[in-house]
Amino acid sequence: MGIRLIASDLDGTLFTDEKAISDETRRTLEEVTEKGILFVPCTGRAFASVPELVQTLPGVQYMIVSNGAAIYRVEDGERIYGCTLSVDSVERILEFPISEEMTFEVQIQGQSYTEQRYIDDPARFGATGFGVQYIRTTRHAVEDIQAFAQKHKAELDGMAFVSADQMLRESFWKQLEDSAQDIRITSSIPHLIEIGHIDADKGKTLGHFLQMRGIPADEAMAFGDAGNDISMLTAVRYGFAMANATDECKAAAYAVAEENNADGVAKMIRKYCL
Repeated sequence: MGIRLIASDLDGTLFTDEKAISDETRRTLEEVTEKGILFVPCTGRAFASVPELVQTLPGVQYMIVSNGAAIYRVEDGERIYGCTLSVDSVERILEFPISEEMTFEVQIQGQSYTEQRYIDDPARFGATGFGVQYIRTTRHAVEDIQAFAQKHKAELDGMAFVSADQMLRESFWKQLEDSAQDIRITSSIPHLIEIGHIDADKGKTLGHFLQMRGIPADEAMAFGDAGNDISMLTAVRYGFAMANATDECKAAAYAVAEENNADGVAKMIRKYCL
């Protein structure tokens, strides 16, 4: 296939449900990087929230993070591309009344910030299993998240509103759609509403990176499982949805790989690249 770049989401895709990378996947990545193929993790996580096991994978030189709001060079942690929310959009969003059953976080320069009550009790807002520990170990608490976001309104890579209440999320999503024209709204997990600049999604930023490297889209493949991955799967010639992906993600894909717990990414890479 002449593949020169492989991009992959992390949670639900490259990671197993235990947030691990299997030995088979690691071996496969070692082999493709030895062939000179770039492997680029693409995640909704902020740069500082990406675990070391990803940053130390064979051949990982760059990462697309914050749902496409930034590209980082792994070697020295330098941000080489960024697309922040507009000040006007942030101000409009911050005007919305926030229910006690909803909270939010912001991503700034590779770090995630939120309020203490979310860190104290992530499960109250919908986090389960690994998510509880993940929130507690990767988020920085601020005294007043509303005031903090207002103070840093020109620096936000993204915002994420969190609630376990489905009706509340749907209502808030509709408010967001009606409020600002230059935002993109997506979701990687059910209790999350993720907001970024209209030009900051995984697909557009992956396309930008391909141009930077002089790689045509038909010489790239991508893997994902959720709504925030769809633009990435359609930005390249070979976009693979996992068997555990959403129906919308599968519908947008070139083909469906086996699930994340069955080395789906590694098997497709072996089939098409090795």
